[in-house]
Formats: sequence, C-alpha cells, structure tokens
Amino acid sequence: MLKINSEKLRKTLIVFLCFWVAFFEGFDLQAPGIAAQGIAASYALDQVQMGYVFSLGVFGMLFGAFFGGRLADYLGQKKVLMLSIAIFGVFMALTAVAPNVETLYLARFFTGLGLGAAMPTMISVVGDEATEENRGKLNSLMYCGLPVGAISVAGLAILFKDISWQTLFLIGGLTPLVLIPLMAVILKDKQKVQVRDASAENVPNMVEVLFQQAQYKKTLPLWVGFFFTLMINYILISWLPNLLMQQGLERQQAFMVMLMFQVGAVVGTLGLGYLLDRLKLWQMAVIIYTGLFIALSLLFTTNVVAVLIIAGVMGGIFSTGGQSILYGISPIFYQGAGKVTGVGSAISLGRLGAMTGPLLTGKILALGLGTTGILMASLPSVVVAAVAVTALSRYKSK
Repeated sequence: MLKINSEKLRKTLIVFLCFWVAFFEGFDLQAPGIAAQGIAASYALDQVQMGYVFSLGVFGMLFGAFFGGRLADYLGQKKVLMLSIAIFGVFMALTAVAPNVETLYLARFFTGLGLGAAMPTMISVVGDEATEENRGKLNSLMYCGLPVGAISVAGLAILFKDISWQTLFLIGGLTPLVLIPLMAVILKDKQKVQVRDASAENVPNMVEVLFQQAQYKKTLPLWVGFFFTLMINYILISWLPNLLMQQGLERQQAFMVMLMFQVGAVVGTLGLGYLLDRLKLWQMAVIIYTGLFIALSLLFTTNVVAVLIIAGVMGGIFSTGGQSILYGISPIFYQGAGKVTGVGSAISLGRLGAMTGPLLTGKILALGLGTTGILMASLPSVVVAAVAVTALSRYKSK
C-alpha cells in the first residue's frame, strides 16, 4: 500500500512540475500580446517589427523543440528540462531590460529556445507515466498550465492598469528559476541512449525515427496538424488584443476578451482531454476544427462585445484545447529511444507554424487588408489541419 501511494505521489509531483513549466510558457506567450503597445512605444517599432518580436520567440522554440528533443534522448530528460528552464528564465528577464531592439530580438529568440527544448521533454516525461486509459487526463492536467499562465498575464493587466510591460517580463523570467532545484530532487532520468556508434542497431537516427517503415504516414500528417493548428493559435495569442482595438474596442474590453479566450483555453484543455480518452480521434478532429472555424468567423467579423466574448471563449476552447490534444497524442506515434525526437520534430513544425502566423498577420495588416485578410488566410488552414488530424485516427486505438 505504501509503495502504491509513493508511486502515485511521484506521478502527481511530476505532473505538478510539468504544469508549472507549461504555466510559464503560457505566461511568456501571452506577455508580448498584452505588452505590445508598451514594447512598440519603448523601441519605436512598427507593426512589421512587432511581428518579429512575436515570431522570434517562436523561431527559437522551433530550434529548441527540434534539437532539445534529440538531446533529451541522449543526455536524459531531467538534465535537458532543467537547462531549458534556466535558459528560458534568464532570457525572459533580460527582455525586460534590453537596452536596444537588437538585444530585445536576441532575448526573445533565446527565451523561445529554452521553452522549445522544454516542451517535448515535458510531454515525454508525462507520456512515460500515462496509459491509454488516462493519457488524456494526465496531459490535460499538465497542459492546462499554459492557459492558466496566460490568464495570469491578462489578469495582471486588468487588475493593475498601470503595470509596466517590463514588470511582467521580470515576473515571468525570474519566478520559474525556482523550479530547477525541485526538478533536481523529484525527476529521475530514464535510461539514456548510449552513443558509441552512430550506426549502431539500438541508436535510431532521425530519418529512421521519422520516416522509415511507413513511419512517414504518421509523421507527415502530425506535422501538418501541428503547423496549421499552432499557426492559428499564435495569431490569436499574439495579435488578438491589438486586432480587437483596431475593430473599435477599448483597451480594457480587448483585454477582457483575451482573458475569456484563456478561460476557454483552460476549459478546452481539460474538457477535450477528457473526451480524448472516450472518443475516436476523427471525432475529436470534427469537434475541434468545426468549433475553431466558427470562432474565427465571429472574432473577425463583428465588434459587438458580447459576441466577441463568446467567440473568444470558443477560440480558446478549440485552438489551445486542440493544440493540447496534439501534444497529448504525439508520443503514441513513436516508440523507444526515438520518442522525444519524434515528439520534438512535430512540435518544431508546430513552432514553424506559430512563427509564420504572427509574421503573416503583420504583413496582412501592413498591406491594409485588415481582419478580413486575416480571416481569409486562417479558414483554409483550419480545414487542412482537420484533414491531417483525421488521417491519424487509424493509428490510435480509441
């Protein structure tokens, strides 16, 4: 009985730690959107340059996810996760005190690099503790930290109207460093791959992990689903407050819609995680992408606050909730020593989409196409993502 309770406590603490890693990712993802006007004013940035501020962090995540996952397969999940949090925390704090725009850009890139390496490692850590029966539940409990972190930023902006953007970044950068000693005590590394000969039979290279033995039938749809789902999610996270203000909303009204978006994200992460354990993947795809299609159509075609609040909740449920489902299912498509590599590759493709979304939005706005142009670019992406995730349904037992 004591052994069972100890094992349950260990799993609980692991999910708890990973929840806080996700929390600070959510904090960082939302902070630039909330702080956009302050950052632009401090460094005299135009809309295209602000697109770089949003996207450079995501660009760093792309590299972090791709190489961090591979490193974790060799060096161990624990070491890579601790190092990732250290890099993320230091450079997010540096963002607050960057003396010029070049330093700001570098700080955003390295903040993303740390977060990017943390995410596939964290997902694999939780995935190692999961079964088919509780995969959705454990993943949703861990990943709901992301929208809760984003809610914290929006909540701070609403409660403290005069809070500076620098203060937000200092809070988000220094606080996660507290997690590192806790990880040192609680996490245990799985057996590492012994790298003596790159061609050794027990050391799969990246091509083998991702493409050989018909693995491409899983990898490619997973990549497409990640790319377009995260593209939409990051357009909303990065640009929604500014877009709503351009549609005529007051600053506090725009922040309220954004806050409700993140409330919806918590509901979606937990609710869709519950459904993942009970429905087939193609059914999940229909629910997620139909809801997202409707939410985008409402968000970018009206300035009625009540409707926008409803659309904001829906957007959070189906964009962030849909993203969490992709994170939850990605470990099941890869086995053994290459698992974190496979998950990391999918997340890095998602980060590429996440980087593309804010940049594309900045270009569309610079061309004067407004929210109509953003909507026309977004809706086809929703359809493509739905088809890709549906194609993966045959490889999941439920």
